[in-house]
Amino acid sequence: MDRELYRRFFEIEDHFWWSVGTRRVFFQLIRDLQGNGTHKRVLDVGCGTGVHLKEFPPGWKLVAGCDYSDLALSFCQERGIRTLARCDATRLPFATDAFDLVTALDVVEHLDDDQSCMREITRVCRRGGHVLLHVPAFQILWTEKDDLSHHRRRYHRAELVALVERCGLQITRLFYINAFLFPVALLRAAAGRALGRGRNPAARATESVDQLYCIPGPLNRLMTGLMDLERRVVTRVPIPFGLSLVCLARKPS
Repeated sequence: MDRELYRRFFEIEDHFWWSVGTRRVFFQLIRDLQGNGTHKRVLDVGCGTGVHLKEFPPGWKLVAGCDYSDLALSFCQERGIRTLARCDATRLPFATDAFDLVTALDVVEHLDDDQSCMREITRVCRRGGHVLLHVPAFQILWTEKDDLSHHRRRYHRAELVALVERCGLQITRLFYINAFLFPVALLRAAAGRALGRGRNPAARATESVDQLYCIPGPLNRLMTGLMDLERRVVTRVPIPFGLSLVCLARKPS
């Protein structure tokens, strides 16, 4: 990911609607896991600027993060996070069965070899433990933002299922989120393909980031509220589309 994006994310992740809304989805699933009282150790693979580590639900004995980017880890340290490791996500420097929960939130889509990463995540997750993933959905939604973020792919549901199950995990929850913006994103992606030819890709990407992340406060609060409303729906009724996919899987005992 571009260095400037790390700085922008660090500045906005505490309040930006997408970041706040997705964290609430993740943390609801994580709190549900705590009901049996057996989950104590968590690893956040590709922890980025550390916003998930900073706000992680209480009750866990160890919350650790790892990332390949020195810049990302420096932002984690600015947040006061100290349990960190620099590593490649396809070669995790941790013992087998070391963690009760392993999260990879907006990570595997950045990797050329997503299967090697998933096999490592499965290895360090203990038997009976869980893996939580979040990935962008539908290749047809590809825009210059994906280019700027150095995405390698967006996932269809069947592709994510195949990836997770090939690595020996059993899916317990799988659903799309941000469905309410899907029509807008579809039109935007189509318009970008039609109108963006011949322009500088880097310039288009920078404009896109400014438009997506620099929004008025009232609109930001509205979008946060819509994601909260949708979160209550997707826990009960599956929605067949959305901007991204959330997957909770279990490593067999």
